[in-house]
Amino acid sequence: MSYDILESDFNKKLSTAYQLSILIGMDSLVYFAFDTNNNNALLLRKIPYAHSPGTDGVSLIEELKKIFAREDLLAYLFRRVKITMPDIQPVLVPARLYNEYEKTTYFSESMGQGQVDTIQNDELDELALQILYPTDPTLMAMLKKQFPTAKFYNNTTPYLLGCRKTLDEDRTFNLFAHFTQKNIYLSLFEKKNLLFSNSFKYQTAGDALYYILLTYNQHNLDPAQQPLNLSGQILDNAEIYKTLFRYIGELKFIPFPNFLNFSRKFSEVPTHFFFDLYSLALCK
Repeated sequence: MSYDILESDFNKKLSTAYQLSILIGMDSLVYFAFDTNNNNALLLRKIPYAHSPGTDGVSLIEELKKIFAREDLLAYLFRRVKITMPDIQPVLVPARLYNEYEKTTYFSESMGQGQVDTIQNDELDELALQILYPTDPTLMAMLKKQFPTAKFYNNTTPYLLGCRKTLDEDRTFNLFAHFTQKNIYLSLFEKKNLLFSNSFKYQTAGDALYYILLTYNQHNLDPAQQPLNLSGQILDNAEIYKTLFRYIGELKFIPFPNFLNFSRKFSEVPTHFFFDLYSLALCK
């Protein structure tokens, strides 16, 4: 499904007052812009790739180049450009234990992989965390050429910052599940403190249910009493949702974030679909 929303307030002559946020997915590119003066959402576009990267010799870089060549809006000069990298499971390291010179070791040992040469880290001061993840040097070089002033993040970074901003403060615990095409990201907060965050690969509704119920069990939470906040690529007619509904007392789709302002034009977009993209507004 594609989305193409452009507010009449969008003015290319004022683009230097806007933030451009880009989500690089495995099946599409999504970009979003808002006015940094008033936080009003101005545009949202989701553009499916012509071919799935990795099939028929077509690479992600080639698909992105095609989009950049024809999307005039992406060539404007923006005040800030923030980009989430393709969906890659990260390693989270407490800031007090982090050593810059050991980041490749943290990742290779935690993920059970051999030495990884290019590891990027995102600092989350609010949560006292470092988020480590591998990057493709060729992809990074292409993106930096296209967006010289851009900042890059793992999708977990805006997701966790967004969760912290949308906590139900009347509850001691808040549990979140974010779905991408191949991974589920789970996080648990006790008040504003992050107790748990992890990501898991899944293929079936049963896989997702297993990891979610495991999280409930490990933290002594009752699925009948503790709501689950949902975001990402999940709808209420999906098999995953129907499966979760049978076991969890309350499923809640995350609303549009309160740190941005959305007009009625955005009502065609499920509020929770691009939670990580919108939350790039919170990244430093």
